[in-house]
Amino acid sequence: MKYQYKMKRPEESVKKSHEHLQYLLDEHEQILSHIKDLNQWWAELDEHGMPKYGEMGTRMEGLRDLLSKHFNDEEQEGYFKPLMDEEPGFCIMVPDFQKQHKEFLTRLDDFSNRLKQPEPPFHNWNEALLELQRLLAELRINENREIERVREAFEESSLPND
Repeated sequence: MKYQYKMKRPEESVKKSHEHLQYLLDEHEQILSHIKDLNQWWAELDEHGMPKYGEMGTRMEGLRDLLSKHFNDEEQEGYFKPLMDEEPGFCIMVPDFQKQHKEFLTRLDDFSNRLKQPEPPFHNWNEALLELQRLLAELRINENREIERVREAFEESSLPND
């Protein structure tokens, strides 16, 4: 009986799933746009030899705010919501992401705070840039890992029950 219910999934449920996913994709676009703007601004300052650590710290806080909202949406209403509604057993994956999100936001806070210090603890502008690039690379790895876990969960949930 449960299998038949899954086969006759209401259109509204599918629509809500797509809305959740589209919402998160839109957030990803905002984040990517913000990162692109950060990189462009950083490159312009570097080209002119005019580092602005404090302003970069403030701009990083903007990225942090976007990421914090996105992470919260992922954890509360995001990729997993439609799946958890259908297969509650998959909710075990979410706390792992919550821990990773919290750790990443803490690292972003630390980086922003150090940039905003009266005497930033970086030897030069390039050292700060390398740290930013490492943070962004780790963010990409984390997001790709989450996407893969979501894909696996959806594939597993679509298997017929025996």
